Amino acid sequence: MNRRSKRATHKRAVAFSLVEVVLALGVIAIAITAILGLLPVALSTGHSAQDETRAAQIAEDMISAMTSQAPTSFTNVTLPVPPTIDLTNPSGYTFSADNDGNLAAYSPSLPYTVILAINPNPAGFDSGYASQVTVRVVSPPLPNPSATPTGNQTIRDYVRIISKY
Repeated sequence: MNRRSKRATHKRAVAFSLVEVVLALGVIAIAITAILGLLPVALSTGHSAQDETRAAQIAEDMISAMTSQAPTSFTNVTLPVPPTIDLTNPSGYTFSADNDGNLAAYSPSLPYTVILAINPNPAGFDSGYASQVTVRVVSPPLPNPSATPTGNQTIRDYVRIISKY
């Protein structure tokens, strides 16, 4: 044997076999499929969390605006959009809100429908001095202001007592 053939017999080629490559690709394919299968769930959860946060923000903005004005103008509370709100009148108002939580006139093209209901005589309070305010945030939005929410819509109610004092 010459020197060259002696060296060749001692070195062994290091490489993956075709079976190992196919198995590795199969494991990677299964992992990627599992990850891609979780994306719709993650997107849905993220959207739901955004809606939950945005609904609370919209309601809190409305309630704080009404509460801050109640001592001086209980029958004439203004919000960022008309009409003015009379906290002594049992009535309801429908608005819309955008993704930033900005209140607007009702429009089915905005992502949230906001329904404001007023009970001017809540139990346990003297008449004319306090009102129960319910802010209902519906998403996806209602097709029209008088529509009833359906099973595919999320409804969040925020109830507060607003007093003149």
